[in-house]
Amino acid sequence: MNLSIFNSLTGMQAIQQKVDTIANNIANLNTNGYKSREVFFQDIFSARMEQPEEFQLEGRLTPLGIDEGAGARLALSAIHFDQGQVIDTGVATDFMLSGENVFFTVLSNNNQIYYTRDGHFSIDGQGYLVTAQGDYVLNTNQTPIQIPNGSSLKVDLTGKLIAEDKNGNIMNLGYLQIAKASSPQSLEKVGDNLYQVPNELMNQGNTIVENLDMQNPNNQTLYSIEQGKLEGSNVDLAKEMVQLMEAQRAYQLQAKALSFSDQMLGMATRLRG
Repeated sequence: MNLSIFNSLTGMQAIQQKVDTIANNIANLNTNGYKSREVFFQDIFSARMEQPEEFQLEGRLTPLGIDEGAGARLALSAIHFDQGQVIDTGVATDFMLSGENVFFTVLSNNNQIYYTRDGHFSIDGQGYLVTAQGDYVLNTNQTPIQIPNGSSLKVDLTGKLIAEDKNGNIMNLGYLQIAKASSPQSLEKVGDNLYQVPNELMNQGNTIVENLDMQNPNNQTLYSIEQGKLEGSNVDLAKEMVQLMEAQRAYQLQAKALSFSDQMLGMATRLRG
C-alpha cells in the first residue's frame, strides 16, 4: 500500500516539473533568441515480486512474478536549439544570428564570458555595443566593441563591423566574435537568455566552445548575421499547449491514485480494528 502512495507521489512531483518547464516556455514565447526546453523521465526503481509455483495455473499466459516500480523521476532536461522565427525590426543594432549551435560572445561587468542568441543590442553612453542587460558584445580580439560618437553602424553576413561618420569616413571595427558549441546541451543556463561553460568543465579545460575565426572562409559557412532583424523564440505554442493538457491529465490520474491508495489504507486500518 505504501508503495502505491510512493508511486503516485513521485509521479506527481515529476509531472509538476514538466508543467513548470512548459509554463516557462510559454512565458518566453516572445523572448528574443529563447530556446525551448523539454523534460524526459525514467523509472526510479523496478523489481520483480516472485510468486509461488501454485500461481502457475492452466491457461496462464504470463510468467510468474509481478513487476513492481517505485515511480518516475526527471532524467533529462534538454534544450532545443532549433532556429527561431525571423523578426524584422529595422534597428541597426539588432543582429539575427543564423546557424547551428553558434552564439554571440559577451562580457559581463564581473568579467565573466557568456554566450547568447539574443541579438537585441544597443549602444550605451560610452559608445559600446551592449546587450539589454548591459553586457559588452565582444569582437574577435576579445575586447568590447566601441562605436565612434555620431557614426552609423553596419555589419555584413560574416559579422564584419563598419562605422561610418557624417563625412563618409569608414572605420573598420573588426568582426563580431561568434562561438560554436560542440556540445550545446553541456552549456549552463544562467538567466537573462545567457549561457556559460560550467565551472567543472572550465576547470578541466574548455573543450565544448570554440571561438570561430571570422576570416576563415570555412567558418563563414557555419553562420550568417543579418542586420535589422532578430531571432525570435523557437517555442511552438500549439505543441506546448498539447503537452500541458497531457501533463494535467496525468497529474489528475496520479492524484486520484494517491487518493484511492489513502482510502484503501484507511479501510485496512479500520478492518484491523
